[in-house]
Amino acid sequence: MPTKTNLIPGLYTFELQSAADSSASFGVQFNPDHPLYAGHFPGEAVTPGVCLIQTATELLSEARGEPLQLTAARQIKFLQMHHPTEPLRFECSWTEENLGLNGRIALFQNHTCIAKIHARFEPA
Repeated sequence: MPTKTNLIPGLYTFELQSAADSSASFGVQFNPDHPLYAGHFPGEAVTPGVCLIQTATELLSEARGEPLQLTAARQIKFLQMHHPTEPLRFECSWTEENLGLNGRIALFQNHTCIAKIHARFEPA
């Protein structure tokens, strides 16, 4: 059953683009008019990294059909800033291990990878 957890309502919308046994891809559009962007940063809005991580967690939960929480960040790299007017593609893959899973999530703006997340997730 899909989850509908969204810690910051109205921040983004998404569409499932593909799904397999241990992977999924989502198209995501952030809302540049969301109040969050008024302070981050006026006139030159960028999506905070913590919001990208939370969005990745929510999308992985959606792909798995169960609420998940990030319990250990093995590696998180932000390679470029994200401007909310630009759509993103979140490519998620995972392996199950010890009542949780190891997830890898890459964020792409057009064809450029802007962030990589490798983390452990467990049921929330």
